[in-house]
Amino acid sequence: MKIKYLLITLMGLFIYSSCSEDKMDEIGTNPNSPTEVPIKLLISQATLTTAFETFGVDLAWYSSVFCEQTTGVHGQLETADKRTGINSTIGNNSWNGIYSGTLNDLKIIIAQGSEGGSEEGYWTAVGIAKTLTALNYSVLTDLWGDIPYTEALMGSENRTPVFDSQESVYGNLITLLDAAIVDLGKTSSGTPGSSDFFYEGESSQWIKASYAIKARLENHLSNIDSQGSATKTLAALSNAFTSADDNMVFSSYTTDATGENPWFQEENDRKHHAVSNTIFSLMDGLSDPRIPIFFGQIGGQYVPAPNGTAENDQGGTIYSRPSSTYLQADTPQPIVTYDELKFIEAEANLRLSNTTEAYDAYLIAIEEALNRENVAADDIATYLAQSNVAVGASNLTLETIIKQKYISLWLFNPIEAYNDYRRTRFPTLQNTVGPAPERFPYPNDEVSSNPNTPDISYTQKTWWAK
Repeated sequence: MKIKYLLITLMGLFIYSSCSEDKMDEIGTNPNSPTEVPIKLLISQATLTTAFETFGVDLAWYSSVFCEQTTGVHGQLETADKRTGINSTIGNNSWNGIYSGTLNDLKIIIAQGSEGGSEEGYWTAVGIAKTLTALNYSVLTDLWGDIPYTEALMGSENRTPVFDSQESVYGNLITLLDAAIVDLGKTSSGTPGSSDFFYEGESSQWIKASYAIKARLENHLSNIDSQGSATKTLAALSNAFTSADDNMVFSSYTTDATGENPWFQEENDRKHHAVSNTIFSLMDGLSDPRIPIFFGQIGGQYVPAPNGTAENDQGGTIYSRPSSTYLQADTPQPIVTYDELKFIEAEANLRLSNTTEAYDAYLIAIEEALNRENVAADDIATYLAQSNVAVGASNLTLETIIKQKYISLWLFNPIEAYNDYRRTRFPTLQNTVGPAPERFPYPNDEVSSNPNTPDISYTQKTWWAK
């Protein structure tokens, strides 16, 4: 959790004071304890914690084990893998951090930059904050289902917020993204610049990202309204990323001990994960050229860990781990990518029986995913020519698309791979102890303090997965 405190420390270096005609107004005011933080600092903190806390630590680590991109081989991840440690503690810290930290910061940005706020007219920041708010809430509702939304973030005014249905939350998030797009198109009084760790305050990029997130969410509703979901997904995609240059990626991790990629920290400090046999066997069956890029070897060979029955391997001597050249301290962390959107496009077109368009998008998605991992051009051509990859438009299935997407989402986007599995049941998981949880258990802090917390088992499907 080290990087979370980088910008908090920086904020403490700033001293704020206010001007007043009446000097008496200053009595009792500590100039070293600011009551309001500038938007630029809040944007830095919010973009950082979105990458690190929402997509980089506990929620990602457990999702990775649940969808079998990795196998838990030590500590809490091992017990979760063996279905003995899935309880109300596994997402507690992340739930609290997202609500009390990231979402609260974003709420302040929206208030300060909107009409009547202290930085009124800062529409670029307001649009960014609304986009990130939708993104963070989407992770919460995707993993837990019903969540506090309409009564959330009220502090001491309401410590027991109601839980809104996942269906209503999704509707609100789509509306919020639409509002973000409008705000990002307005003339703004300023830009966050380098304080924005994703796009350096570039409104046009954030508009594309808002549409990309909207497409992801619309596609999640495939089981609710297959045709309508597909149509709305394609409409959002038409305004989203047009190339890998638009990717939403956090690239500000450093080799300093306080700024490392959280997956790198996990591997070097805790060693809870090994390469899962599920993803390895899938890639091995496809002669996937990313195997030597992604995975390390044990004694000169790849040794994936079986889910549910792996030995404890904190020392990393039994099973393969992420390759040390692939996972480094400053490795960037993708949040939404062009190749993911092309896989979504392929799926949406397939649901609408647009087989040619679906197949074209599928092939582009694979090529873009391979390019993102710097696979050699000759190896890409060979892979795309294989009969089990180049299946032909008439033979393209949802399973084929999702399997390739599942591979492309390793190592840094397991939350979306977990979402896809719960929607589609692909790929087939191999844990022999028990099925993957359908959702995260509600956090212990919420269960103990909020009587409105639903009494729902982690074996019950979320609304959009039904």
